[in-house]
Amino acid sequence: MPAAAATINHHESAKASPLDVLRERAEAKCLLISNGYVDLQDAVDELWAAAERDGLVKAHGADEVQRLLSEAFARWSV
Repeated sequence: MPAAAATINHHESAKASPLDVLRERAEAKCLLISNGYVDLQDAVDELWAAAERDGLVKAHGADEVQRLLSEAFARWSV
């Protein structure tokens, strides 16, 4: 087994938070939008649906999820 594979930490505490995952998904969608592969409205709708499905809207509130998404998309709209 390669040495790098032996050092991967699979413990629950090593996992990214659900908000971090959503933030990264939003960044990835921004790349797709900027290259013309995805429409902005479709990307936002898909991310919002995922946030609802995964319980982020209920756990953190709609305002927090909207803030996170708007920050990600604002960096790409300049």
